[in-house]
Amino acid sequence: MKRSVTLGAAALLLLSLAGCSAGADAPSTPSASGAPGPSALANAKGITEISFWHGLGGINAQALQSLIDEFNTENAGKIKVDTSAQGSYADLLAKYTASLRDKSTPTVTLSNDISSGFLYDVKRSVSPEAMAAANPGDLKLSQLAPAGKRYYSVDGKLVAVPMNMSTPLLFVNTDLLQKAGVETSSLKTLDGLAAAATKIKDATGVPGIAEAFDDWWFEQLTATSGNLYCTPENGRGTKSADKVSFQQPSQVKAFSTMAGIYKAGAGLDVGTDNNNAVTAFAAGKTAMMFNSSAVAASVANSTTFPYVALPFPLSAPASKAGTVVGGSAMWLSNQATPAQQVAGWKLISFLASPASQATFSEATGYVPANTALENSSARKDYLASHPVAQVAIDEVKNVADVPASNGCFTGAFSAIRTAMIPQMQAAFSGSKSMQEALTDATTAANQAISDYKAQLAGD
Repeated sequence: MKRSVTLGAAALLLLSLAGCSAGADAPSTPSASGAPGPSALANAKGITEISFWHGLGGINAQALQSLIDEFNTENAGKIKVDTSAQGSYADLLAKYTASLRDKSTPTVTLSNDISSGFLYDVKRSVSPEAMAAANPGDLKLSQLAPAGKRYYSVDGKLVAVPMNMSTPLLFVNTDLLQKAGVETSSLKTLDGLAAAATKIKDATGVPGIAEAFDDWWFEQLTATSGNLYCTPENGRGTKSADKVSFQQPSQVKAFSTMAGIYKAGAGLDVGTDNNNAVTAFAAGKTAMMFNSSAVAASVANSTTFPYVALPFPLSAPASKAGTVVGGSAMWLSNQATPAQQVAGWKLISFLASPASQATFSEATGYVPANTALENSSARKDYLASHPVAQVAIDEVKNVADVPASNGCFTGAFSAIRTAMIPQMQAAFSGSKSMQEALTDATTAANQAISDYKAQLAGD
């Protein structure tokens, strides 16, 4: 599931940049010819120990640890992975930032999507393309899902390897829709969803939809309206992001459509936590719910009524718009020894392999990052009995390769979210006009980007 970095962690990340000397001391990322190959590990004496940090919790952490235990067993006597669960992505990034100062970054870091800009900017990682070229017997990058590769790429170059992907879905209580006389076919567009939400509330008394006020949803509304979230090029070209883009007409219309549902009393306010939306949906307190595909297992375990999951509705043509993936990716440290880098790459290759991806996906609900498992008969059998998983996979697979669906890439992302969320809460509650809220959010977010870039340049 998508997780936001708290304000405290965001401030720590930004202010700590000045003390970590990231730009001055970090070795440059190796080229394909300079990355260590298999001999670096083969010639190492004894057991090569590597560290692995992550911010997953609960079932997700358990599924991950099971895979790492399997890797350690398979590589006993040669590689040993020391796993450190940091409790949350915010805690992970705080510890990672502190480790920059004494060059003690972990061999492999599994961090969430919105931390990617920061991890890229501090220049402590090895190019996946370089490692794949130097170690042809390990991970084949061509097997990675295109949407995942695009999200973790800058200027066309992959900077991290996706471990797990999430995508936004619309969960629907079919009983309540039937009572209200709403057809699921009407929910393909945002306007259709808004009309359905109001109709459901009027017919049943139950709010039509719940959407957590996590900024991921405003990013999705932006991308599915065919707009960039930051400029230029969503920060993915030769120039980094220097401004947000919150006021494009079709984007504002999408925001206003969702806000209108809430102002009409047809939306249920569940705060900023997506888990609250799951609880409300399972209790029948809302007929529909926007949530991450990563909650599929939670929804299945907590509901007692029939439901379906549908793709996130678009407000622009599918050729120009689409959803943005969430999840996390693996970063390999360039501070590690050559043997540790190769060992770390083998761990990354194992976790991103078809078998591991199938195991992790089925245990957690995340969309696999490796497409090579799709033709497996066991996988086909699983998807036949888990239709929500199939809907999520199809959405990720079919999303158009357009700038809007690639998502914004910036090290200031957590600060942007801090600026955006309260303003949109005010707009949805009616205490501010949408235009006023977006103007204030734009001012605060642009200042956060400016501050971040100034600190980065001062290293």
